[in-house]
This record gives sequence, C-alpha cells and structure tokens, in this order.
Amino acid sequence: MRRFHFNDCYAILFYTPATAAIAVICAVATQANADAIIGTYAQPNVLVADGTTVYTAWVFADNTGLNGELTWGAQHDFFLPPYATLIPGGFGTAFGKPDPARDFFEGSPMIFETFSPPNTVTGRLVNQADQVSNKAGDLQFYRFTINTDAPLGQGNFDLGPNTALSDPASAPQPFTKQNIPFTVTAFQGDLNLDGFVGIEDLNTVLGNWNASASFPNSPTGDVSGDRFVGIEDLNWILGNWNAGTSPTPAPLAPEPATAALFAIACMATLRRRDNASCPCLR
Repeated sequence: MRRFHFNDCYAILFYTPATAAIAVICAVATQANADAIIGTYAQPNVLVADGTTVYTAWVFADNTGLNGELTWGAQHDFFLPPYATLIPGGFGTAFGKPDPARDFFEGSPMIFETFSPPNTVTGRLVNQADQVSNKAGDLQFYRFTINTDAPLGQGNFDLGPNTALSDPASAPQPFTKQNIPFTVTAFQGDLNLDGFVGIEDLNTVLGNWNASASFPNSPTGDVSGDRFVGIEDLNWILGNWNAGTSPTPAPLAPEPATAALFAIACMATLRRRDNASCPCLR
C-alpha cells in the first residue's frame, strides 16, 4: 500500500498480483482545522519606522497538537512586507540563540536560498538526528529594518505556498499558518500610535504590569518583546519620554490606579538611569 497527497486529498494504492485498486480520500478538515502550526512573529513586536534599527523576524513551528506524531522536516517561503528591508546575509538558524530549549529542530542543518523579490527568502530544515514530537519552537530568523515611509499601525509577515511540515516518511502533515501581528510606530514606546511618547503610553504599560504571554505571543504593553510587561518596557517609555509631538495637552500625572506603581517603578529605574530621564522628576 502506498499513500499520495494532493490538494487535501490522499490517494491510497492497494496492489496484489490479482488486483489493484485506488482509493481517493479527501480530507474534510481544512487548514483552519489543522493541528500543527507554522507561523511568524517579530521580536520585539513594536517596530520603529526609522530605516536603521535592525529587528528580528522568526519563523516557528508547533506540532504539540499532533498527539505525539513525529515531524521530520520543515520548509517555508518567508515574505517581508514591502515597507521593510531584508538585511543582506541577515538570516540563519535558530540554533545557538539565548534560549536553545525553544529551537524546534536542535542541532540540525538548514539549507537557505534567497531569490527575487529581494524581501523573500526560502528555507528548508531537516532533522537528521531524531524526529520531533509535542514541541513548539523557532526554526529560522531574519534581520530587517522598517522603512521611514512605512504606514503606522499593525502589520505582519507572511508565508508562501512552499511552506510545509513533513513526517519521517516525508509525507505532508496538515498545518495552519499563524502570522502574529506586530506594530509599526514612529517612536519606540509610542504604543497608542499618536506620534508621541507620554502619559497614555505609560498608562498602557502600568495598566498591564506583570502581564505575560506564552510563546510566540506578546501581551499589550510589551515594548521589549520578551513576552512580559515590566521594568524593561518602562525603561523604553522613560528613555523616549516626550519624543514626538503631543496631539493634546498632556495630563500632569498618570491615572490614580497606576500612580503608586509608577512611583515605585520610576525609583527602580533611577538606580540605572540618569534622573533627567524620568518624567516623575520633571
């Protein structure tokens, strides 16, 4: 018996010397109901349209929904949006990054090929050591910048038609594409996209203080992209305080519910920063 896959259908060939039969079974489930995931996300997930700051895009895989089925290989076409620019040679495997436990294929080779248009890259990874099951992690990274004429607001990367997961027999596994959105802003810390870093952005961070999210998502107020809202995100806000032009007269103080937390966090920040960087002393 041999199995072939095409257009969400499986053709199964039964053969004996006396007879041969072909059964075609079309999957009822669509990609929206698939169990595995291949997706993209930006780190950090708040990006400044300055044309110079280099950011990282990740392609990840998640087969934890496959109930223990093994994954042997993964491939993808990665598309940057037209307002981003891929750094020449700025791509590679996830191996060796600070959190190796989150690499989907650990210690496995990756083959790259760059092709036109310039913001498109294809990657193929094969796990030659042992097959992977019940795991979510990164496959590959790309370095890029956001152009100065980029539209402000939400955006995302995309994956092309050659994106796929395969099992140890090289048979395709069903999957869903999941492109995690990112935010393009004029200034790092401008979370409400009003062109100004001020009280509203501070309230967003303080109002989500200690919030966290699991890989690969980020909670609201996570400027640093570490999936946790805390002192690093506050430092981004304070370090860019008053950047841009305020659309309205700024309030003199944070909301009452967050004022106490702001004071504590500001004092903690003073231990590492010059006093002039903290708006509570202005």
